[in-house]
Amino acid sequence: MSLRNRIQRRSGAITLCLSTCILPIAATSVAATTGCGILGSPGPSAVSQGQRYQSGDPTFDEFFTNLYDMQIDLAKAPASEKEIRATLASKAKLDEGTSATMLGKKLGKRLEELAAAGTGVKMELEGLDDDDDPSAKISVKGKDLEGDDKALVDAMEAAAKSAAKLHVRMKKARKALEQANGQILALEQAVDTAFRKGGPKKKAEVRKNLDDAKKLIPLMQARADEVADAAKSTAKKISDAAQTDTGQFDAPPPPAEPPPPEPEPDKPEKKGGEKKGGEKKPPAEKPPAPPPDKPKPPSDFEP
Repeated sequence: MSLRNRIQRRSGAITLCLSTCILPIAATSVAATTGCGILGSPGPSAVSQGQRYQSGDPTFDEFFTNLYDMQIDLAKAPASEKEIRATLASKAKLDEGTSATMLGKKLGKRLEELAAAGTGVKMELEGLDDDDDPSAKISVKGKDLEGDDKALVDAMEAAAKSAAKLHVRMKKARKALEQANGQILALEQAVDTAFRKGGPKKKAEVRKNLDDAKKLIPLMQARADEVADAAKSTAKKISDAAQTDTGQFDAPPPPAEPPPPEPEPDKPEKKGGEKKGGEKKPPAEKPPAPPPDKPKPPSDFEP
């Protein structure tokens, strides 16, 4: 078989194994893996086997270390999302493998029953579309919850928060992988200079690991997208179920104080000169008598 055909067969095998062997493997077993490792494949390069590659150059080693750490995180991510659902399903007395959709339906039914009994809940889910720290908070109104019901509502809040955090973490991993993919071209151009003392064998080794990293990153991005979507769905299904308080459990406002009584208007005076309250007017005073006429003086012609 020609050298060219052997190279093509090796490249095809790596691509096939990278696309089919995306398995969650514990970090402690990575170094001993000889077959399909964490998002890796069998082959001569450490990267293709899911191992940490150390080239001896600080710049290159930083790149490969970051890539390896992301492999570990992405390998565990699907199990993390399943564990969030399993823990909540256990509190709800459901099968641990219950899907997010079915979990949301069952939780919604139980919370509707609690609402009919006098307790409403409302979840505020924030930060799913941001890169900041997301939050989930449930408020309870009406009758106080006790026992299993309180434990269930608390578990819903914790699960929604964990799922939201996982979603944001996967989004950040996606962006970090985009940056790593952009770094590969610059590193490839720096191989000859950085490893000029290592000779052709060392340079070929570094280039193989960079080449396998280019094949690996798109698969890692697909894994990040898959887990991010699943975690977001879980968080939203839980939040949608916890919306039974639409204001009906708010206490009514206290009644308004009545206005002060208005003063009674004065009643008109009654006929007959009587005033309000039956009081009579005092009689009017008579005018003074006119003075008496002065006596006339006697007339001289009077007999």
